[in-house]
Amino acid sequence: MAIVSACAYDSRGQLVRPDTFDISRAKIRLDLDTGERATFDRGHTHVFVVSDTGVTAQQAHERVNTRLRRFFDRAEAERGFRRIATKRRQSRNRLNLNTTISYEILYAVEADERSRSRSPEPSSAGCRRGWSMVAPG
Repeated sequence: MAIVSACAYDSRGQLVRPDTFDISRAKIRLDLDTGERATFDRGHTHVFVVSDTGVTAQQAHERVNTRLRRFFDRAEAERGFRRIATKRRQSRNRLNLNTTISYEILYAVEADERSRSRSPEPSSAGCRRGWSMVAPG
């Protein structure tokens, strides 16, 4: 399970990014989870990693994009889904020269009373190097 923490809001009612330590603990639990399934518990923030490998960077990119589309198709069907941040990593295996691309997605599934009908950020946004933050709104 990759639940980070319960959703928290500031005095203006804006979703607050979870604590870094809570995110790290959830990532450790995610590494130990062999199910590789995203969680969508209402009223909580979550972390999920989408990753794939290819012989070339282009092949890895195509494969991971297929997995990303599958994740976001499922996630955006969830009422209250809201992406908070996305972090992209790319590495190359020194032994076989394969390329691995990973996206770490931090998201919330807000409770019904706080949820919005759509995510404020399109699926393709945030798919760039480093963390991408969702503008509150």
